[in-house]
Amino acid sequence: MASFALGWLAFVAWAIATFTALERLVPRHRAPLPVHRIAIAAALLAAEGAIARALVWTSPDPSSLARAVLAWLLAEAAHYAVHRAMHRVPWLWRFHRLHHDGEPLAWATAWYVHPVDAALFAAATTLGAVVAGEGAPAMLWFLVGRRAWTVVLHANLAWPPSAIDRVVATPAFHHRHHCEELPPANFASTLPLLDQLFGTFAPGRLADHLGGGSMSSTAIDTSGNASMWTRSPR
Repeated sequence: MASFALGWLAFVAWAIATFTALERLVPRHRAPLPVHRIAIAAALLAAEGAIARALVWTSPDPSSLARAVLAWLLAEAAHYAVHRAMHRVPWLWRFHRLHHDGEPLAWATAWYVHPVDAALFAAATTLGAVVAGEGAPAMLWFLVGRRAWTVVLHANLAWPPSAIDRVVATPAFHHRHHCEELPPANFASTLPLLDQLFGTFAPGRLADHLGGGSMSSTAIDTSGNASMWTRSPR
């Protein structure tokens, strides 16, 4: 428990120090990040970490690079499927909408994840490990690495779109996912190839509108063509 608390504290301190500075230097949009939002995000991160630890177990089998890569690919595919379902299945959207709360995008948004979402994403990662025969300790580090990268993806940084967006998830790639006034797209966490294969890829635009509105209660997209949610003025 002590090691978990220290790890959580170190991770939170790293994110606050690093991304508060970066968002001041090269912001994508001018929007202050309230202290209370950081506090809530940090608490949700602790809950997510506890859930992930509860779902991960140790394995006596030795790890191998090939199995680790296979586990990662399988976990990415499962993560994509779960994330896409969260935007299509009404009862899943009820939980996932916390992450899409209409506030301007910033690094702390990465931690605005409902515990149900956290459990489903951790289960998707664990499933990849089980199918690949990979030991769970390696997948725990995978979860930590992914969580660190998601902070980068959500950060309020003026990251211009480029050809790299089709190879690996970038802030420009993921910011397009959070453009609430546009059709839902870019569900992959690190591999945009999945979106390209299943027809959900959309190029990012530096001028995309992010946040600044509120969502209606009938926001979920069930048509595949309409916007993911409707927006109403504050």
